[in-house]
Amino acid sequence: MGLILLILTNLFFPFAALGVLLGFLFSARRGLLKHLKQELRERFGLEAEGEIPQNAVWLHCASVGEVMSMKGIISQLKDFYGKDIIVTTTTQAGKETALKNPQITKAFLAPLDFYPSCRRFMRIAKPHRLFVVEREIWPNMLEAARQSGIPAALINGRISAKSARAYTLVKPLFARVLGSLRFAALHTQAAAQRYEKLGIKKENIYVCGNVKYDTLSDSPSKLPEVDKILTALGWNGKQILVLGSTHPQEETMLFRAAPDLIKKGIKIIFAPRHLERRAEIADTLRQSGLHYAFISEANFDKNTDVLCADVMGMLQSLYARATLTFVGGSVAPRGAHNLLEPAILSKTVLFGKHFYNAPLTAQALLEFGGGVLVDENNFKETVLRLTADPAQLENMAQNARKTALSFKGATDKIMELVKTYERKTA
Repeated sequence: MGLILLILTNLFFPFAALGVLLGFLFSARRGLLKHLKQELRERFGLEAEGEIPQNAVWLHCASVGEVMSMKGIISQLKDFYGKDIIVTTTTQAGKETALKNPQITKAFLAPLDFYPSCRRFMRIAKPHRLFVVEREIWPNMLEAARQSGIPAALINGRISAKSARAYTLVKPLFARVLGSLRFAALHTQAAAQRYEKLGIKKENIYVCGNVKYDTLSDSPSKLPEVDKILTALGWNGKQILVLGSTHPQEETMLFRAAPDLIKKGIKIIFAPRHLERRAEIADTLRQSGLHYAFISEANFDKNTDVLCADVMGMLQSLYARATLTFVGGSVAPRGAHNLLEPAILSKTVLFGKHFYNAPLTAQALLEFGGGVLVDENNFKETVLRLTADPAQLENMAQNARKTALSFKGATDKIMELVKTYERKTA
């Protein structure tokens, strides 16, 4: 049955691909097709002979985040195997990020999940091993690897309950391709249970945690730049509330609370999740009556109470100078962004109830006293209460750091799995 479903997906694929392409050509976004010829070559696995390094270790990632999280793994895989590393991604941004990593020999857009394209890529590349990252489970890619005799494994794997239910509708297909995996290194026990039901053999499943927590840094690179800004604002020695990766709902919550926080001497920095919203944010700030500034404008004065961090790459350094932090995407129902980024810096973390993307870290922060659950009703009172009690805040901050440190180690666990597998097959 799994083979029949695989055949059906490939028969249907050309029609679906044509529909998507035609829709794109007639859409307002058609101007993005500037490199269509090159993209189509890679999407259909039409690279020339010799363009792809052969016998390399191949990692398939989704986009920028996955490529970045694999940095430590890639370095260790290169040292262990002594071979070239090639990376495929599903997005152009991911490919460009991979090309910046000197450990990666070549990066390509992944062939579409169409068996002839995947099979041709395998034939040209002849990869030594395939490591699929997080949840990039493409049936034809894994089937082509199996047919080509290329050992494949899932690393840093995750799967939501919603996706697992959807995959169950075509379970024979996923049982066929997932059953061929040599091993699966997964984030959580819940993910392990879901993948086992979908067809990964229980003896090949391991819970290793999430490698992104191994990339947490307690030495942010832009501290001198942040310190210069705070000096220009006259904020040295002030209590500072830093809100990271905020969404509109959370900014509304913040602006409503801001006047009372400012009266107590608290200064505010917020970093929007999506910088393309800058014009909208500027309009809201103008109407708020607050004294504000944007980092990108570099026009600071000592009357400023609210600073919008509308730049990339500075959030971790801003967290480092915070008295108290809030992580967005949690009051807004987005599943919560990285709760441990401020925690590793010994900062108490406020967040909302929508932490379904990071349930283990959220629960650990709450359980060990390094985090506090807030909503639109108690946000202001919670900030005022904690900033008025430095001793409690310091104790919670240390608990937050201990919690963050407890989540490290996934990289070493995954590499031990790789080495164990290779010893068994030697």
